[in-house]
Amino acid sequence: MRIGKRPVIGLLTAALLIPVPAMAIQNKVAHKVISPRQTTKPGQASAVDLVQSQLAERREFLGFSQALRSQFRGGGSLTRAQVERVIRDTFKDLRAHWRLETRTKTVTSPFAFPTI
Repeated sequence: MRIGKRPVIGLLTAALLIPVPAMAIQNKVAHKVISPRQTTKPGQASAVDLVQSQLAERREFLGFSQALRSQFRGGGSLTRAQVERVIRDTFKDLRAHWRLETRTKTVTSPFAFPTI
């Protein structure tokens, strides 16, 4: 004896039409809401402060890399490779700085970019 597709689909559709209490849905949604400013311990920065600090340092890094590339624009392929290496290493150090800030939840001193 085979079960037809239509009766099975009908049973699944009927199960979906059973009303779910509104409070149950509201409770599910309410538990997933996270406040943007959670309380932090003294000496710790909030997540917003960390993100704003990292955005400022990212803007400074972009300016640094643009200035470095424009300064050595006329150089050959070897010079261009060295400039890209300096930029890549600086970005690697900056990301390590951000990891430290995120792990300790403190905004440490601003990142020191190398002099051009």
